[in-house]
Amino acid sequence: MDVITANQNANTVSVLLGRGDGTLLAKKDYPTGLAPYSVAVGDFNRDGIPDLVTADASTNAASILLGNGDGSFQLHLEYTTGTGPIAVIVADVNRDGIPDIATANAIANTASVLLGNGDGTFQSHLDYATRAYPVSLVAEDLNGDGTMDLAVLAPNANRVSVLFGNGDGSFQRHQDYATNSLAWSIAVGDFNRDGKPDLVTSNGDLNGDVIILLGNGDGSFRGPFDYSTSGEPAWVVVGDFNSDGRLDLATANRTLNQVNVLRGKGDGTFSPGTNYAVRPTPVSIAAGDFNHDRAIDLVTANLDDNSVSILLNKGGTFLTMASSANPSRLGDPDTFALTVVASLQNVGTPTGTVTFLDGTTALGTAPLTNGVASLTASALTQGPHTVTGHYSGDHSFNRNNCPALLQEVKP
Repeated sequence: MDVITANQNANTVSVLLGRGDGTLLAKKDYPTGLAPYSVAVGDFNRDGIPDLVTADASTNAASILLGNGDGSFQLHLEYTTGTGPIAVIVADVNRDGIPDIATANAIANTASVLLGNGDGTFQSHLDYATRAYPVSLVAEDLNGDGTMDLAVLAPNANRVSVLFGNGDGSFQRHQDYATNSLAWSIAVGDFNRDGKPDLVTSNGDLNGDVIILLGNGDGSFRGPFDYSTSGEPAWVVVGDFNSDGRLDLATANRTLNQVNVLRGKGDGTFSPGTNYAVRPTPVSIAAGDFNHDRAIDLVTANLDDNSVSILLNKGGTFLTMASSANPSRLGDPDTFALTVVASLQNVGTPTGTVTFLDGTTALGTAPLTNGVASLTASALTQGPHTVTGHYSGDHSFNRNNCPALLQEVKP
């Protein structure tokens, strides 16, 4: 896995090739148009080699850099967009099997769509109105009709503009949904596992939060639902970071120089985040497997010291809980055993502690021994009890919560 950065002040992209062990080779720079704010990857000439596209804000263009297959790139070719493009994505919006590009144009208040010809060249841009100051966009089939739609984030209006695709590369008039103030990035994922795309925005105001918009499957959304992060989250990325089958979120928090990871519960809600330190002023974040261990790692682009930070993922766990008898009898002791297993092979055995709760009432805390924590409760009342376990985490593994066990106590 390699890393590409768009360097606004240098008018270049930097290519850092991965060694496969979580480290990167020294950067090589390639010229672009003026003030590239964003970069995306696609195979634009269908030769099986990744190519690059940048959104060049000061030249009102998208720069195409065709790949040579050895990690190097050809001289860029520029294609005109709307005024002030600061985000770019790659998607097949007209269903011809050829990658197209779309830009969010902050000055023009539009999204530009450039249809690909399949040989690395593009048709003239078509522009579609959005709300004020669009800064980020995603492509997804939001209404289930088999065609790509666009969701464009416009922070000056505190809105997400949804533009439904017609299947031929054109788009309908935008429909808007509220976000929080100063939202700077948008991502898509199925956070409640209902098969319908949901949206998340990172909101870079002083409150520091992300907003979830749950999709109804017809292109409409309910929410917004607010979850706190640390600092001012400049960017958000989606992935299953703890290998539990539920999508999580990671934000780049520029003021505190941290990455905040919020674990998804699988129902569209998220647990409080865990912070990880990076270099000064992370303004973007991406996910990928940089050391080939099948776990999703993170990388941030750090504005103030012109660096990238790699966070290798070694902390995923699976948690299961069992009781000594279920149902049990009133007055008999109930022993709960929670097993914590690493979600990856050859990364060690989790240590730490597990806190057991009956609803919101703490039953006690027990240490992990060979991956198992046991606790005996002797005073459970008659009736049903919802018992959960909260793993503390350790220096190698992240904290995690076990799904609830319904314990029945009979007379």
